[in-house]
Amino acid sequence: MNPSCRISLVLVLGVATIQGSCSSDDPTRVGRPPVVESYSPGSKSLTVYVGDVVDFRLDAFDPDRDPLSTEFTVDGIVVANAADYEYAVIDTGVVTVRGSVRDGEYTSFIEWHLVREAPVNRPPSFTASLPLEGNPTLVINHDMNFGVLAVDPEGAPVIYRFVVDGTLVAQERQFTYHAVATGIKIVRAFASDGVNEITREWRLKVTEIPDAIPPAAIDILLFETGTNPGEVDLQWIAVGRDGMAGTASQYRVRTHPTPILTQQDWNLASERPGVPDPANAGEVMSMTLTGLQPARNTHVAIRAEDDFGNQSPLLETPSAVTRGMRISGHVRDARTNLPVGGAVVSFGLSSASSDAAGEWVLAELGFANDFIVVRDEGGASVGAYYDYTLPYAVVHEDRIDLFLLPALALETTHYPDFLTWFRHMTDIAGNPHGAETRRWELPVTMYVRAFTKSGLDYRATIERVAAEFNAILGEDAFTVVTTGVSDGVETAYVDDLPQDNYGVAEWTTDWYPRRGLIQFRTTYSPPTESVLEVVARHEMGHVLGLNHSDDFGHIMVGGVAPQVAQFSNDEVALIQCRYHLPRGWDCRRFERN
Repeated sequence: MNPSCRISLVLVLGVATIQGSCSSDDPTRVGRPPVVESYSPGSKSLTVYVGDVVDFRLDAFDPDRDPLSTEFTVDGIVVANAADYEYAVIDTGVVTVRGSVRDGEYTSFIEWHLVREAPVNRPPSFTASLPLEGNPTLVINHDMNFGVLAVDPEGAPVIYRFVVDGTLVAQERQFTYHAVATGIKIVRAFASDGVNEITREWRLKVTEIPDAIPPAAIDILLFETGTNPGEVDLQWIAVGRDGMAGTASQYRVRTHPTPILTQQDWNLASERPGVPDPANAGEVMSMTLTGLQPARNTHVAIRAEDDFGNQSPLLETPSAVTRGMRISGHVRDARTNLPVGGAVVSFGLSSASSDAAGEWVLAELGFANDFIVVRDEGGASVGAYYDYTLPYAVVHEDRIDLFLLPALALETTHYPDFLTWFRHMTDIAGNPHGAETRRWELPVTMYVRAFTKSGLDYRATIERVAAEFNAILGEDAFTVVTTGVSDGVETAYVDDLPQDNYGVAEWTTDWYPRRGLIQFRTTYSPPTESVLEVVARHEMGHVLGLNHSDDFGHIMVGGVAPQVAQFSNDEVALIQCRYHLPRGWDCRRFERN
């Protein structure tokens, strides 16, 4: 198992969650540890700051209905005997908080690792300013409004002040400047949280005579689909301050789903950020518009402005489709893991067929939460495979492997089709993800204890059976070890045991098996070694996630001892499909048409 799956929470399941125990179809389990149902905070690795108060809580129940006691410790020191605990952070460093639940015999616990740091005071940031232009122009004896808005990351109140040419003129977030003399005026806005201060500056030009000549209309050279999702590339010819004379003060670029032809259209259009500084008249300017809706038709308009706010006239606006999202992947046979060619993959209104290598691509997609549907036939009937429906939110350049469960002809007559058989044999009662492949990652580490009785070497027999599964799956199914393991399956040999059995003793918090135990009776001898082999195949089938079958012709038959020595073709196909499907694959999303 991947080490990242390891957890400190011990979850021992009750009756409904013991998978495939062979003592009965509904075995009784006693002496079980408490089960932690939920805990807070949800993350077990936290960064906290001096002055914080962190609330810890455990909610648990006992499968055997034993009374529970809850305890919290900090670095091993008991700090609370309750289901919740408030921890005040008063120092820096690393500490471990543990919440434990006891039933008198067993203990389950959660550990949180806290990195305590000194609080960081970050400066405020401006969220708005007026005017937008950094070099505005104002006619003498007229007014211009200046204003800013800032927020502090820590939520501290923001203090504002305005300075003109070094002189304090206001201690508010906005003020009106009245021009009484011509020239260049430096206007600065300051925002402070009491410790850190930020500045916004304008270079204001005060003139006597307003200019009524606008910049020339702009010729757009290029407007086409960009490289990344939501992008379009744009090029235009720079104009002047007065027609084509001089240099414009700034350019403004706006987009809209419909043409931008009138001032009202311009007012409704969206301002695009990142417009480059003005170039000399006649030069080519370019930018890439980003952050637009992918795969959408978009119109663009560009206007130049001079110092007095005169704008170039609007021309007919071109349109382009923004770059869309792209997803791709493979379609594979769940039994053989080989590519499936000719499968149809659909998402919304887009569809594509997989090639001979199983590859498929859907391009130019917009943002969407929809379903990916994969099928191998065009009609409503079942083809060589069952259809599959996968909920999906578009992520650009995502790779998705899709697996089709084959509609195999069954040898057994106890189940109508392979899909019914597969679901019956892999759903886990009591597991909240029962329809999903919450299975072991291969190879499963199996600690086979040494044991010899009546001249029979149990470990040698079990190791030999474990190796048989490699041929079924075409890879190592089990790694047999001779020392104890923290993650994996162990064997035990118990005198007077009514039935051989397997159970999951511990799950991870996201319900993958972490520890399991196979218990064997000690009644076998060399003449009955073949019986031990059959039992080992049955119990290892449970380890691989198979439930009991209703067919007496199957190794995995429930309620009675297996009547056959080897796995049937149906069971072999079942194991192969289960371990070629990804862990967490939801088998309830397979459909018959």
